[in-house]
Amino acid sequence: MEKLNLKPTHKPIKDYYKALQQYENYDLTHEGAVSNPFAILLDVCAKKVKATFVPQYQMRTKAGNRISIDGTILDEYGLPIAYWEAKDMDDDLPKAIQEKRDKGYPFDNILFQTPERAILFQDEQEVLNTDITDSKNLVEALQYLLSYSDTTFNDWYEAVNKFSDKIPAHADKLKELIEEQHKTNAAYKSAFAKFYQACCNSINPNLSQDTVEEMLIQHILTERILLKVFNRSDFTDRNIIAREIEKVSAALMQHSLSRDEFLKPLNPFYVAIENAATQCKDFAEKQHFLNTVYEKFFQDYCVKTADTHGIVYTPQPIVDFMVNSVEYLLQDKFNRSLSDIGVHIIDPFVGTGNFTIVWTILRFLETKCRKEGILLE
Repeated sequence: MEKLNLKPTHKPIKDYYKALQQYENYDLTHEGAVSNPFAILLDVCAKKVKATFVPQYQMRTKAGNRISIDGTILDEYGLPIAYWEAKDMDDDLPKAIQEKRDKGYPFDNILFQTPERAILFQDEQEVLNTDITDSKNLVEALQYLLSYSDTTFNDWYEAVNKFSDKIPAHADKLKELIEEQHKTNAAYKSAFAKFYQACCNSINPNLSQDTVEEMLIQHILTERILLKVFNRSDFTDRNIIAREIEKVSAALMQHSLSRDEFLKPLNPFYVAIENAATQCKDFAEKQHFLNTVYEKFFQDYCVKTADTHGIVYTPQPIVDFMVNSVEYLLQDKFNRSLSDIGVHIIDPFVGTGNFTIVWTILRFLETKCRKEGILLE
């Protein structure tokens, strides 16, 4: 995280006080009005440290209750690094703080603020209580808020820097191992041939062997992440593609180092991912976090593919197959096309749209066909 470069003489600070003065001139003192200038200031500050300010951030407490925080600052991986709660000058700030604590609001790094005062909590403890009508105190509060980091974040950012250099080397080693086992390991050769043929039959008869080998490499390097972060030890058993790839992977490693030994140099990064993911409050945050990790991960491993498709952990032939399947179903069962007016794709977490759009359509069509008594073969 970059250090916040901000001084009392800088324009964002002057604009903040100017906006407050304008509200005061109109005798506007309620929270909805006076909180807006501070939200704008936080947005500017977040951008300065390459983070994102999100107003009215929805999340769940540790007890599972849904809450809405006035503002949250997310780092580039979507991890929440700071929170903000606004109050007006008529509020009893200590009382309001206790109410938020009782409701389970996060107190690892949260700023409670009125136009006159800011109280900052870090690691559950009050660390700053200051008069922010003084611009120097305001800047200090913002710098404290955006400079906070705990061991989890420090380990994560350090691991990211190291991992980006090691992934290409490990991917190359796997590629070399695959080429070697093709020549010397009959069990692997047979397992791969069966999987490759299944992919060609199911996805695309022109699917290249290199593409399937890339799927295998990606699976080996990322399976642990999925198992740990989503706490699904049954992922391989429940996912038919993962199950078949796992058979090939087992044969690949049969006469060489175990997978754990092969991936041991990357262990600090895997641990850092798992620990950092605990900062995510729900499944959607974990998904966004891993999407970002994967994008950066594969941009180091396969730059050309990542640049072309945005993400590469869903191979393009699979995406093509799914899109073509949806188009066929629309035309065959509903006499419609994906490009027709009135055919809508709805997914609030679409990301780049390379995979989740077509998956959403498939689920929708499956439900609609079932309701209408149409058999999908």
